[in-house]
Amino acid sequence: MLEHLVQFTAWPILTGLLVGYVANRIMSGEGKGCCLNLFIGIVGSYAGAFIGSLLDVHLIGAGYVKNFIFCVLGSVVVMWIWKKLVD
Repeated sequence: MLEHLVQFTAWPILTGLLVGYVANRIMSGEGKGCCLNLFIGIVGSYAGAFIGSLLDVHLIGAGYVKNFIFCVLGSVVVMWIWKKLVD
């Protein structure tokens, strides 16, 4: 039971950190910190899933690489919108 709880909470957090870091490096060339990377990664993952549904790309069961690419794409879009709103 404990290993399922760890898998359910640890992997999305680690994936969100990694996706947010990659998106920050693509958009600005530097990381912004763990909290912002996590936020951007999680929100961007949902945005990537939404973009995938708009393009009629099935991401469920598609594999890690395809999901990771769409999560990074969604995070880059979220970062672009963030920069447009803040600047």
